[in-house]
Amino acid sequence: MTCWTNWRKLSRKTPKAFKETGHLAEQNAEAIRALREESKEQGIRFSAYQQASQWVVNLAFGLLATATITTIVSAVVRR
Repeated sequence: MTCWTNWRKLSRKTPKAFKETGHLAEQNAEAIRALREESKEQGIRFSAYQQASQWVVNLAFGLLATATITTIVSAVVRR
């Protein structure tokens, strides 16, 4: 009789538990969608940052090369 009583209690709670589980699953799915969108945005931002950093490095090396060449040419012309 105890087994039957436990089964009846469980069977009354099951639809509510399924609804709660379904609701939680939907919340999780929505959170995953939001994280995917945020991840895409972060990827775009990182790509832009990486490209800008590369441009700054190239500019710095270009300025160093120009300064070096200017110094060498000035030294040669003065002789």
